[in-house]
Amino acid sequence: MHQQFHQRSSIIVKFRLGVYIGVVLLLFAVLVGRLWYLQIIQGEQFLKKSEENRIRLLRIRAPRGIISDADGFALVRNRPSFNVYLIREDVPLKKGGKTQDFETIAAHLDELLPISKDEILDKINKSTRPKFEPTLIFRDASLKTVAYLEEHKIELPGVMVDVEPLRYSIYDSGVCHVVGYLGEINEKELKDTLNNPDAVQGDLVGKSGIEQTFNLYLSGKPGGKQIEVNAHGRELETISQKNPMPGNNIMLTLNLHIQLIAEEALGDKIGAIVAVDPRNGHILAMVSHPGFNPNFFAGGISSDNWKSLVKNPDKPLQNKAIQSHYAPGSTFKPMIGSALLQNRIVSSTSASFCGGQFSAANTTKRCWKTGGHGYLNIKQAIEQSCNVFFYRNGLELGIDELARYAMSFGLGAKSGIELPNEVPGLIPTREWKQETIGDKWYPTETMDAAIGQGFVAVTPLQLAMMTSVIANGGTLYKPQIVKKIVRPNGEILKEYEPTVVRKVPIDEKHFKTIREGMWMVVNGTKGTARGSQLKTFQFAGKTGTAQVVKLQRGSQEGLPEKFRDHGWFICFAPAEKPEIAMAIIVEHGMGGAKAAAPVAKYIFERLFTPQELLVEQPVMEPTELDTLED
Repeated sequence: MHQQFHQRSSIIVKFRLGVYIGVVLLLFAVLVGRLWYLQIIQGEQFLKKSEENRIRLLRIRAPRGIISDADGFALVRNRPSFNVYLIREDVPLKKGGKTQDFETIAAHLDELLPISKDEILDKINKSTRPKFEPTLIFRDASLKTVAYLEEHKIELPGVMVDVEPLRYSIYDSGVCHVVGYLGEINEKELKDTLNNPDAVQGDLVGKSGIEQTFNLYLSGKPGGKQIEVNAHGRELETISQKNPMPGNNIMLTLNLHIQLIAEEALGDKIGAIVAVDPRNGHILAMVSHPGFNPNFFAGGISSDNWKSLVKNPDKPLQNKAIQSHYAPGSTFKPMIGSALLQNRIVSSTSASFCGGQFSAANTTKRCWKTGGHGYLNIKQAIEQSCNVFFYRNGLELGIDELARYAMSFGLGAKSGIELPNEVPGLIPTREWKQETIGDKWYPTETMDAAIGQGFVAVTPLQLAMMTSVIANGGTLYKPQIVKKIVRPNGEILKEYEPTVVRKVPIDEKHFKTIREGMWMVVNGTKGTARGSQLKTFQFAGKTGTAQVVKLQRGSQEGLPEKFRDHGWFICFAPAEKPEIAMAIIVEHGMGGAKAAAPVAKYIFERLFTPQELLVEQPVMEPTELDTLED
């Protein structure tokens, strides 16, 4: 019996051992099968995932090209910026959760950066960057912030700091409208691979001015580097690196010396100045006031600063030189005068009588001078800005010829300047009025157009180009603001030559007559701008007033500023051999003689008067200036 029990126990032990061995073999088989599945079937996938966690590819942004004036003085360049990024995949999961704890990271960064927790979370949630690629959180962090982030890396998993080039405008608002500003690329611009071929989310692109028009040339090509990181995402070493290619440099036609003098001359007045070289169409200066500081945009403009710019009634983001149009007022008269001479409606010596008013087509139009100017020839009519002279003879010229000549001077159409959002202005015609207003053209409207009022609208750039045509004797150039594009190694990529748009169909002798009349405006005894005459240097010009609301003369002072007339002045210098032609507008300045002509005087005095003779010249008292129409 004992033997039978022993045999039975032996059988049970062998059975249990067999089961145990079977279970072990089964588990071993499962393990081997799993290892085979992981290494053979999914080996490549897991190797890739391992590499993603260990090796990172970081993008290196390219420095944008430098923008300089015609003499090579930098207007905009780059400076180092400490940018804060977040690698989302390195942020740990929430406790007991399956989603990453972005809120804790955002709350911590909120205490360090001048942006809110909600703004940080918005950047994280809207990021479309590939896995393990950094998402930009903030540009241009302070050194104090950078030091803290470096010291507390363990507490801020996924947060990293990188040094990148940041746009820096040297002259603040001095050339802001020409140079423009940068902004973060939007979805529409990202899809525009033709103009933004290498752009990714978070990149800065040109939003206005030269920065926008020549963004493709200025952007350069980004580089990259492969780095190895540890389990905490810290960089261990650089495996490989490809340096970025800097953007091309843009040399403008601007003369910084003239630009800064013009800006100083305009001061706090709301308006614009355009100075052009009449010999080639080069823009020498372009000022629009008020302006803005492009550096506000470099690191991403705050919502408060953006609102202050957008809601400002004086529109500081608008380049008034090309994006605003106004009635030209009496600055239109030199152009009309040249057409009158060419059509033999008047001669250089024929006289026309002004008795203070002119009646035609059941309408009576009044001159600014109540008692009238008496008999005047065309030079005297320009000198004294006689409205009756131009009412009478402009009516004989007719709206069709008036419009044809105005358009030949480049008015009523975009000039093609290398700046965005230029407006065309308006030279009205019979056809335009019928199509736009649904009414026929009336003779009284021709008389209004002849003195630059009514429907006529021009930009300061257009008037500067019109003035340059008069100054150079009939050649309309395309206004040019870019001189050349230069590669980073100094090689010229593209050079812009002066472009003649057309020869205006007016004889040189007639332009000479008009120039003499404009000389008398400043230097004649009855000239409307005689208060801006210089004793050491002679220039020529024409004053103008653009009506904002129709009022009787003398009622401007009591009006709210927004209803007061704009003041114009067009001019060229030196009077004998012009090197510079200008158009100046001062919004709500109540007349060109009072507001705009002194701006030109200030500029010419500093440009052409020898230093040893540079003294303040006496200016007429405001009471005397107030007796002048323009």
